[in-house]
Amino acid sequence: MLNIRSCIMTLLSIILLLPVFFAIHELEEIIMMQRWVSKNRSTLYDRYPKIGFIIRLMEKVNTRGIAIIAAEEFVIVSACTFATAYTGNIVAWYCCLAAFGIHLVIHLFQFITWRRYIPAIVTSLLCLPYCIYAIYRISGLLTQTEFILYAAVGIAIGVINLLAMHFVVGKSTCKYI
Repeated sequence: MLNIRSCIMTLLSIILLLPVFFAIHELEEIIMMQRWVSKNRSTLYDRYPKIGFIIRLMEKVNTRGIAIIAAEEFVIVSACTFATAYTGNIVAWYCCLAAFGIHLVIHLFQFITWRRYIPAIVTSLLCLPYCIYAIYRISGLLTQTEFILYAAVGIAIGVINLLAMHFVVGKSTCKYI
């Protein structure tokens, strides 16, 4: 028989796992991204000429820059996670979870489109079930409107932060290449 304490501890464990899964995923991107972009540069431009600006953005950032971006994002995810664990308010954590989950789904679509390995597909497939399960477990804590609204907020903040970090790190790491 489940008691309230075991339910709370299970939910807390799910919440605290977000930075762990995030770090595992980011590690694959840090290790593989620069080499993969260099190797596939011309094919990327040939197959996807309309997103050349994204390819150029990816080319500007070296492994050190990717690690800086991942570290900054990890600090945000961890802060939101620990704030949730401390206060019991899941909004900031859910915003991060939603942004991370969409990020993983985007990698899945990139993999399907590219039809071969892309950096982060291995860990995307590993982390996506966690995201789905976490959303399932917290589904009773937010209304449907809140789920959609907070997901949109998390995704918007995530995109703005990622673009800003690529801009900042792209400028600063170009000096050291």
